[in-house]
Amino acid sequence: MTGSERDVLMRFLRKLIQTKPLIYDEMAAKLIEDTIISQPYAAYLLVQRALMLEIAVGAAKPELDAFTEFLSANATVWSGDRSNIDIPIVEKSPPARRLSLVEIGLKAMARNSKLIWTVIFAAFAIVLIMRL
Repeated sequence: MTGSERDVLMRFLRKLIQTKPLIYDEMAAKLIEDTIISQPYAAYLLVQRALMLEIAVGAAKPELDAFTEFLSANATVWSGDRSNIDIPIVEKSPPARRLSLVEIGLKAMARNSKLIWTVIFAAFAIVLIMRL
């Protein structure tokens, strides 16, 4: 684990310790507790998954914000003079730090998502054909 990965993990765990649920479902809590008891790596895997999803959402946030701004009622000029429209140019700077394996994996999945879905659908089609 690198120092930056440790910092991310510690920040996440501090937030986890300080968070109180708004709604507490006893049945869900019991199911989660039973799963954690029966799978020794469950807590580790849950934290790892939550961190990966947090990274993915954080990476998508600028695009989501831009899309939300684009969809707002006063952000788009549909008619009239378009000479005064200022289109912001977003410059991407190179990463300042080394990417973690999780981030590299997420980027690889994003770059190859069409291929991944094609393979999944092909496998599904093969299974359906084999059943006939």
